[in-house]
Amino acid sequence: MSGRIQVNTAGGATFSKHNSSNLPFFRVCPDISGEEALEQASVLMSCVNKLTQLAGVSDDNNALVWAAHYLGEQAKALVDDVTTGIQIAESGQA
Repeated sequence: MSGRIQVNTAGGATFSKHNSSNLPFFRVCPDISGEEALEQASVLMSCVNKLTQLAGVSDDNNALVWAAHYLGEQAKALVDDVTTGIQIAESGQA
């Protein structure tokens, strides 16, 4: 055995809050491989970087900025959920 802990998403992180009640529209699915989730977060952050770069040189950048914002929320939720998964795996609760 390699001593490597299997980490999965916990399924608790949410994103895309709406209206005055601040309820989330979306939640990260539980039991997704942490490695795959972080890979997806990296892809999303690459898109955020490209969008913000385009927004910086564009005259009409509102749509680009909002797209980057929502993609950033998704990436953050994935990273947060994997972090929770790591804590669960290390505590032996998995």
